[in-house]
Amino acid sequence: YIAKSRNLVEKSLIVIMKNLCFIIDSLSGGGAERVVLNLSKAITELGHHVHIIILENKISYEISIDNIMLHILTENRKLSANKFWNKVLLARKLKQMVKDLEKKHGEFDLIVSNLEDSDKTSSMAKLHNLYHCYHISMQQFLAQKTKHKKYYKHLFRKFKENTRNKYLYNNSNMIAVSKGVMRDILDFGIKPNNIVSIYNPFDIEEIRSKSNQCDEKIPQEKYIINVARFAFQKRHDILIKAYAKANIEHKLVLMGTTDKPADEDNLSNIKNLINELGLENQVIFSGFISNPYSWMKNADLFVLSSDLEGLANVLVESLIVNTMVVSTDCPFGPSEVLTGDLSSFLSPVRDVEALSINILRAINNPVHITEDYIAKFNAKTIAKQYLSLAK
Repeated sequence: YIAKSRNLVEKSLIVIMKNLCFIIDSLSGGGAERVVLNLSKAITELGHHVHIIILENKISYEISIDNIMLHILTENRKLSANKFWNKVLLARKLKQMVKDLEKKHGEFDLIVSNLEDSDKTSSMAKLHNLYHCYHISMQQFLAQKTKHKKYYKHLFRKFKENTRNKYLYNNSNMIAVSKGVMRDILDFGIKPNNIVSIYNPFDIEEIRSKSNQCDEKIPQEKYIINVARFAFQKRHDILIKAYAKANIEHKLVLMGTTDKPADEDNLSNIKNLINELGLENQVIFSGFISNPYSWMKNADLFVLSSDLEGLANVLVESLIVNTMVVSTDCPFGPSEVLTGDLSSFLSPVRDVEALSINILRAINNPVHITEDYIAKFNAKTIAKQYLSLAK
C-alpha cells in the first residue's frame, strides 16, 4: 500500500513539474537581467526546471543557482554583415537551439523573452508557448529613440517604430512588469492575444543576506546613492543638479555601467557637469558592483531621477534593505512602489527643485519602512504567477 502510494505521488509530481525557458539579450549588469535570474531561482526552488538562453556571450552576474541551465546562442550576435540576414540567421539558430533542448530535456511549457532584441528574435523564430515580457514604457521609450531626429526624420522614424512594434506585439502573449506598463501598451494601440501584469520578483531573504556582507570599498562618509546604467533616460544630470541644490554633507555615489556607445557619451556629459558644478570631490563613481545591496543598505538615501521606468527594481531593493527612497514620478513603476506615506516623496519628472526638496525631506524625516511596502514583490509569489501561464 505504501509503495503504491509513493508511486502515485511520484507520478503526480512528474505531471505538475514544469519546464521553462527564459530568453534575454545577455546577462550584463541590467535590471531585466537580474529579474530573469531572480525569477529562475524562485521557480527552481518550487521544484521546476529552468533554462536561460542569452543571445550574446556577455555575463556580468555571478550565476550560482542550482538546476539552471545556461545556453549561449552567439558570441556577439553577429552572424552576418547584412542586418536583415543577421536577424534571420539569429532566429534560425534560436529555433534550432530550442528544438535541440526540447529533444533532450522535454518540451518547454512556457518560453519568456525579455528585451526588444530577444522579443524580435523569438518572434521571428516562431517559438511556441511564447510570452514577451515588457519592462518599460513603450511610448516613452520610442519617444526617446526619435527625439534627436530632424522633424521629417522624426516623423518617419516614429511611424516606422510604431508600425514595427504593432507588427511584433499584436496577437502575441505579453507580460507587463507593472499595471502602468500594461495600460501603456494598450494605449499605444497594441492588441495582444493575451496580456497580464506581473511585478518583478525579489528574493527578499537573499537581498538582506547580501546587504550584510562586508565590502571594504563602501565609503566611510555619509552618502546617498543611485544605481542605474548611464543611459540618458536615467537622467543623472537632473540628479546631480538636485544634489548640488540640496547642498547636503553627504557624498553622492553613482553606481552603473555603460553597455552601449550612447552610454559612454552620456557618462562623459555627466562628468563635465560635475566639473562645472565643482562637485569633483563630492561624487563617487563606484563602477559595476556585483553585490550592490551592502552599498544600498549603508546609504542614508536612494534617489531615482529617471524619465521612464517599467517598475524601478532598485526602489524595491532599497526598501527591502530598509533604506529610504526618493524618486521622480515617472512612467510607470515608482508610483506603484512608493505607496502610503512614501508617495509624498515622488517628484515631478525633470523638476530639479522638487527633487532637491525631497532629498532634504527624506534625509531629515525618513519614513519607517515596513514589510507592507514589499510583500507583493516576493519572488515565490511572482514565480507562481508565471507558472500559472505555463501550458
